[in-house]
Amino acid sequence: MFLSGRFGPTDLIELTLAAILVSLVLLRARIEPAARKLAGSTGWCMVALAGVSAGLRLVLLPRCPVPLPSGSDDFGYLLLADTLAHFRLANPPHPLHRFFETIFVLQQPAYASIFPLGQGLALAFGQLLFGHPWAGVLLSVSLLGALCYWMLLAWTTQLWALTGGILAVIQFGPLNQWTNSYWGGAVTACAGCLVFGSLPRLRERWLSRDAALL
Repeated sequence: MFLSGRFGPTDLIELTLAAILVSLVLLRARIEPAARKLAGSTGWCMVALAGVSAGLRLVLLPRCPVPLPSGSDDFGYLLLADTLAHFRLANPPHPLHRFFETIFVLQQPAYASIFPLGQGLALAFGQLLFGHPWAGVLLSVSLLGALCYWMLLAWTTQLWALTGGILAVIQFGPLNQWTNSYWGGAVTACAGCLVFGSLPRLRERWLSRDAALL
C-alpha cells in the first residue's frame, strides 16, 4: 500500500506494532517491572495474547472483510468442514461425478476431501458455533499466540515467554496468510506447541494433565 501512495489499515497495524516494540526498548526500565508481573500470570497472559490477535483482525473487517476462498486448498478444506459440520466423514458420490472432478477431492467410492481432519474440525467448529467457518480460523490463530507463550514457559523465563508470545501474535496474527485463508496452519502449530510444551513439564514432574496434552 505504501508503494501505491495509500496508507491502509494493515499499514496502520504494522506501524502500531513497530511503535510498541520501539517503546518497549526505550522504556524498558519503567515497563519491565509491570511486564514481569503480568508475565507471571499465566492465565491472563494467554487470554490477552489470544484477545489481541483476534481483536486486531476484527478491527480490520470494515476494510478487509472475511476472506473469500480461493484455490483448491481452500475449497478442499471447506468441503471437509461442511462434511464434518453435518456429522459425516464422507458424502455419497454424485451420480455425475465425472463432470465435477477436481484436485484434493475424492469422488469415489465417496465424495470427500483428501485432507486430514485437524483444520477441518476447526472450520466446522466455527461454522457450527458462529455460522461461518472463518471463525474457526480466527480462533485457531488466536489460540496459537496463547499456546506459544505457554510452551515457552517450560523452556525459558516468564518475561521471555511473554515476549515470544507477542512475537508469535505479530508473525502469525491478523496480517498473516494463515489468518486470511482457509487452509491455515495454526492448528498444526498449536499441536506443536502442545507437544514441545508438554515434554519438558513431563521431564520435571509426571502429571496426567501434561501427558494428556502431549
